[in-house]
Amino acid sequence: MQAPHFGRPAAFVLVVTLLAGAALGAGIMSMVGEGLSSAPPLRILASEVVGVNSYVMVEVDDGDNDERQEVTWTMHSFTFSIEGEASGLLTWDFGDGATAVGSVVEHMFETAGRHTVKVVDAEEPGRVASVDVRVELQGEVVSDNMECTCAPTAKSTLVDLQVTPATVGIDVEVRVEHEGSSESCSLRNPLQECHVRILVERVKEGDVVARDEVFDATFRDNELVIPFTIDVVDLQDGESLRLRLETDQLRDWHKPTTTWLTSV
Repeated sequence: MQAPHFGRPAAFVLVVTLLAGAALGAGIMSMVGEGLSSAPPLRILASEVVGVNSYVMVEVDDGDNDERQEVTWTMHSFTFSIEGEASGLLTWDFGDGATAVGSVVEHMFETAGRHTVKVVDAEEPGRVASVDVRVELQGEVVSDNMECTCAPTAKSTLVDLQVTPATVGIDVEVRVEHEGSSESCSLRNPLQECHVRILVERVKEGDVVARDEVFDATFRDNELVIPFTIDVVDLQDGESLRLRLETDQLRDWHKPTTTWLTSV
């Protein structure tokens, strides 16, 4: 009987089988990798991208100009969710020090300006999404009467515009209405005309570091509306912005209402 001559081909077949198996394994790993990397990206759905906070302050005079301030804040509530499904727990960062977890979360921002909200899938940290929202501020201050009785300079009313360090623009309207027992403004002679001055002051640690005059005039109407715009405000740390309302004519008696909208 001749010696078997299948040894060499058998070895060749074995090598081919191993190589084929290795190629198949590589193909499987490639498919798994593609499956991990092809997960749909996260996308945040926001209930709205612009919200408005409300600040209302009313000066209440309990007598003898002993005034107290009654302040009401109303914060806009945003709702955030994601489009699709997450592999694990969703962690939210609102950029103002607050965080939350869950598929649907709500948040209110205390300061006006732009805010970036981020979410991360805990099972796949590479799946991250973010969205920018904007918060505006609607402000209103109802001041106590600005009056004087035989004094060359009467009471000043200060209005804190509640501006944050973010760069913003402010549309302001000051409405001055006659109120009190003195004669109607329309009946006054030229020497007794009503007088209002409006100043915009930048303040730091209680000291005025900059001041601009917006309005300074006399009038003989029972109601005066003064609209103006503060184009850009870029406060430094520790600074605030306020209005100073003044009247210095004899026997003036007016009640100012100041409204404004702060936008980014």
